[in-house]
Amino acid sequence: MTVHTVQRGETLSAIARRNGTTVAELQRLNGISNPNMIASGQRLVVAPPPAPPAAPAAARAGQAAAQTAAPAPPGAPVAPCPKKPAFLKRAGGDDNVSVLYAMADGEAKRQGLLGQAKGEVGAGMVKMEHAGHLGNPYVGGSHKMEVLTAEAKAAGGIVHGAGGTASAKAVMVSEEATLFAGTDQNNPWAEAGGEYSLMQAEAKADGLIGSDGRRAGIALGAKAGAAAASGDLKGEINIPIPFTDYTLSLRGKGGASAGSVGAGAAAYAFKDLETGRYHMGAGGEAAALLGLKADVDLSIGPRYTGRERSAGP
Repeated sequence: MTVHTVQRGETLSAIARRNGTTVAELQRLNGISNPNMIASGQRLVVAPPPAPPAAPAAARAGQAAAQTAAPAPPGAPVAPCPKKPAFLKRAGGDDNVSVLYAMADGEAKRQGLLGQAKGEVGAGMVKMEHAGHLGNPYVGGSHKMEVLTAEAKAAGGIVHGAGGTASAKAVMVSEEATLFAGTDQNNPWAEAGGEYSLMQAEAKADGLIGSDGRRAGIALGAKAGAAAASGDLKGEINIPIPFTDYTLSLRGKGGASAGSVGAGAAAYAFKDLETGRYHMGAGGEAAALLGLKADVDLSIGPRYTGRERSAGP
């Protein structure tokens, strides 16, 4: 048995595929009744993939002979270590709340032409995230809050093309709240809310041509800026497609900032290879003391299995 720490944006199905098991088996081992309810930082017990059936005696003899053959020449490729290093330390909190936390994570995979890799670091004071229904199966809400946090992420790959994303953020105070309608909090019929931040700085870069192992398509974007105060309104609509497990999702976000400087623009059209969803969107912002920004994302594909969104606002 191994233990996997859930990362932000990961889904139970993606974890199952990556570890050669099934969602049902992960639910059984970890006592999870709802596969859509997993949280960042949660530790999951993962069973190793089943061993292949024993080969007949003749085949075993052939395998033994092959193993005693001449060793591979110097420089021959070897399989990479399949387990990624990870570190997470919290002074307090739970799966939804981190207090005085620190985190470092990384992962690399051999795939296609070269492979893909991603990394993440953290910082701390307080970071929390909650979502659920409000005593009614059709009405729910979500809440996020960060105080004195810092964050840096990078991911990229050269598989059947090349691409990568990088982002860095520092924030004094940031808070977000939404209300949604629908029985599935990961795919609400409609959701609307707002967020604000005080003393925030952020930088992002994104580029994709072909496939980087996580996405396949095209993307180009960059953003850099800082603001003393900013506020945004956001919304999301998910329309189930009859006779399928697919949804059509439209998400938008717009806002303004004060005491700010910065600029950014982005456009993309790609398939998320981890969720199976197709995304198309664009966004931009400009700020000089006062700023305005807007982002929109249209996607179609299998229902979301978590609250995180891989593209757009």
